[in-house]
Amino acid sequence: MDKMKSFLMYFLILVVFYIFSNIMINAFLKVSYSDMNGYEINVNSEQLFVDVTEAKSSKRNGYINGIIKNNSEEKVENKYLKITLLSKRNVTMGEKYVKIDIIEPKQLRKFEVKFDNDNVKTFKIELVDTKPEEEDFVELVKNNVKDLVNNKNN
Repeated sequence: MDKMKSFLMYFLILVVFYIFSNIMINAFLKVSYSDMNGYEINVNSEQLFVDVTEAKSSKRNGYINGIIKNNSEEKVENKYLKITLLSKRNVTMGEKYVKIDIIEPKQLRKFEVKFDNDNVKTFKIELVDTKPEEEDFVELVKNNVKDLVNNKNN
């Protein structure tokens, strides 16, 4: 019976420690994020209304939440929101794209962008028609291997 009480006591201590550590980790993570201010939204407001509801960044990553509303009488199709992530000195730290498939007239849609770029302090949002295609990693490796083989044979 004493072994069962000891086991139960250790189990309860472990559960309390687990709950306490999760609470402390979440509290620390929330404190480490700061608001991003001074951002620009360069979107034609007659066609689309874009608003940022929350934008926070830490030293290593961050997120941007917002809404898109179609103000026109026509549906908007196949567009992208281009989000340029900027440092304190307006150096481009990266770009993210939000695909807008179809937004019907007067329709409202939420968006969320997460990023893993260091030291992002502000951002700029623009509406663009296309997204630059990222080269497939496998194709990149194949091309580099072909180049290495060709250079070795020459």
